Amino acid sequence: MQRPRPACARIVLAVVVGVLASGCGLTHLQDLNFRVDKRLHFISPESRSKVHQQFTVSWRMDDFTVAAPGTGPPSRDAGYFAVFVDKTPIKPGQTMKAVASGDQFCEQSPTCPDRGYLREHLVFTTTGTSLHLPLIPSIVNDKSSLQLHTLTIVLMDTAGHRIGESAWQLDVRLPKLGV
Repeated sequence: MQRPRPACARIVLAVVVGVLASGCGLTHLQDLNFRVDKRLHFISPESRSKVHQQFTVSWRMDDFTVAAPGTGPPSRDAGYFAVFVDKTPIKPGQTMKAVASGDQFCEQSPTCPDRGYLREHLVFTTTGTSLHLPLIPSIVNDKSSLQLHTLTIVLMDTAGHRIGESAWQLDVRLPKLGV
């Protein structure tokens, strides 16, 4: 085997760097977390515990100032919570408009997505550290009588953009509706 020539090695390196730097999601390096974020702690219910419909989830948050949307300039250290039930949260920097992406009716309305639209899509925002969840639909094509649902909490700044990549998940088991 021949060793790669220095010129070839530089070309390969340049191609790799070019691919990594172009449109591969690395345009917002400040939003990437290379550590585990342990600021949020779930209080109840316990992870993977059995709960019944219309339960309350509660948590504690350290080193973050809770502030309502529009109450001050955006900051990485202040804002509110967004809770996503059984769905992937919006990406860092995105607003709740991303939840409605592809919904032509909602995209044409300047007030959409509103609180009602988000609720229908099992997305909730709150300035509290607890949330009473409404009826959660059964998971389609899951025949289990006890279904595993995932709650994901992310941070939002006061301008309505997701802060960083931090996300905290809690799995709960719910009896399938109608069983």
